[in-house]
Order: sequence, then C-alpha cells, then structure tokens
Amino acid sequence: MENLYKELRSFFANDMDLNDLFDSEAIIWIDWREYDEDVVNYFNDMMDEPINIQTVSNGKPYGDDIVLKKGDKELQIPYGDEQDRDVTIKYFNDFIKPDYEVRWFVESLGNDILGFTVLSGAEWAKLDDEFGADTVRYYFEPIDFESNMFNLGTDEVFALLALRES
Repeated sequence: MENLYKELRSFFANDMDLNDLFDSEAIIWIDWREYDEDVVNYFNDMMDEPINIQTVSNGKPYGDDIVLKKGDKELQIPYGDEQDRDVTIKYFNDFIKPDYEVRWFVESLGNDILGFTVLSGAEWAKLDDEFGADTVRYYFEPIDFESNMFNLGTDEVFALLALRES
C-alpha cells in the first residue's frame, strides 16, 4: 500500500509523468465486461486489510450476489435486476470507508477500460494537503453513490472531456 502512495505522490510532485503513471501498479484497469467479483478482488489486492467476499444465490438470471464482510460488518450489494460494475464499485467504496477509499483515475474517461486506485483515507488526505484537493481530484475523482463511471452516456463523456480541457 505504501508503494502505491509513493507512486501517486511522485506523479503529483512531477517526478513521474502521466505515461508512467498509466503503466504503474498504482492503477487498476477494469474492463466494463469484468466479473463483479473480480473487481472486488482487484481492489482487495491493493489493500493491506482486504475485505472478505462471499457470494449468495438470489434466483436472478445474472447469477449470485456479492456479500462483503469485515469483522461484524456485512453488506450484500443491492444490484436490482442486473450486476453492474458501477454499483459494485460504489458499494465496495462505501463499505471500506473511512479506512480506505477507491478513486476513479479520470484520465481513463471515455474508454471501455477504466482506471482506479485504492489508498487509505489518511493517504488521500496527505495528497490533498500537499498538492491541493482540486489537483488531486482532477486526476482521481472521489466516488459516491451518484457517480457514473462505466454507465456514462456518450454525450456525458464528451461534456466531461470538454470540461476537463477548459
């Protein structure tokens, strides 16, 4: 986990360029077709204290639901009619807070493979303090229940890309 923080810090301190960041281990690349359980496992691989995951049969055509567990805290991700990467990421992120936080690597906007990273809440706070929350957020967008990442429409993607350029 410490190495991920160091890589992001190097990027913000201009010791690493954007191309190197794209190729670094600090970014998890997730395809829109990934299995949701794999998405959780990718995030777990970046955390010092991974979340236990189980699957539970739900009788729905998409397959089993994912249950997140840590200590006596438990959450069955509420998918509705289909599993969805955005839903998985949003609920996983909410479940791990405030200890950890998943953020979207916004430079991947507009692709069908999006980048994400996980740091501890304290590490995100250190980056915000040192480099400014706006600068950090420009590259790594916090995720909440209103976030759309994989589910953005084409017009929304172009509007966001235009906003980033201005």
